[in-house]
Amino acid sequence: MVFQVPLLDRKRIAESGEPSCSGDKILCVEKVKKYFGGVRAVDGVSLSIPRRSIVGLIGPNGSGKTTLFNLIAGYYKPDSGEIWFDGKRIDGLPPYEIYKYGLVRTFQTPRMWTSLTVFENVITSAKDQRGESPLAALVKKLWAGQEREIARRAWNILGVVQLQHVAANMSTDISGGQMKLTEIGRALNAEPKMLLLDEPAAGVNPTLARNIFENIVKLRDELGITFFIIEHRLEILFDYVDYVYVMHQGRIIAQGKPAEVAENPAVVDIYMGG
Repeated sequence: MVFQVPLLDRKRIAESGEPSCSGDKILCVEKVKKYFGGVRAVDGVSLSIPRRSIVGLIGPNGSGKTTLFNLIAGYYKPDSGEIWFDGKRIDGLPPYEIYKYGLVRTFQTPRMWTSLTVFENVITSAKDQRGESPLAALVKKLWAGQEREIARRAWNILGVVQLQHVAANMSTDISGGQMKLTEIGRALNAEPKMLLLDEPAAGVNPTLARNIFENIVKLRDELGITFFIIEHRLEILFDYVDYVYVMHQGRIIAQGKPAEVAENPAVVDIYMGG
């Protein structure tokens, strides 16, 4: 699918002013709406994510969480509202442009290159690969050094996500949990400023799930990557995030530190059914 952005939208984005949120925020979502017919999937959501933070997004199935991620990453265009990333207005831009700015996402259901190995899947996400140019590809010395560096980085990332032992396996010959980890590794190889992770612990055993979140904290601390994470396994998520937003029926109904959110009556009500 090819995503096109109307010229008027590009002009609007280029000419609009600075976001209302302060400079310590890397992502700002301001009064964003997305309707599908009569369904208000995202209904006036506003939130902001500080740089170098780990923020959770929770809520029951159908609350609009993945739709919000799709809006932020450019897969959907908002019906109204604004989205700012790293000082740039991005609502209406196609996913590949947002990706180049350093905002990278994973999916609830992993999307693998099925004809490639795990290692090759991780390599594919590297930006600005010189060998992708038809002309440069004919001259090995123009891209060989970069390819070696990309391969070294990909191998190190496989170590972080504990997949070096299956690096040579075809992506169709690994478990669902390992596919999740492969996708996280592929996202990291894009050298992101911010990662949107859609249920990174789904299908992963509890020990490995905690290892994933421990590595998320390490990546934040060592590389300064910001994380915005959808996760249903609250008993794991709440141990690692700095802040939590709660969505229900397309709206943010609660927010705060994990302990505050866990005790919020509105949150207890939607999860426990009153």
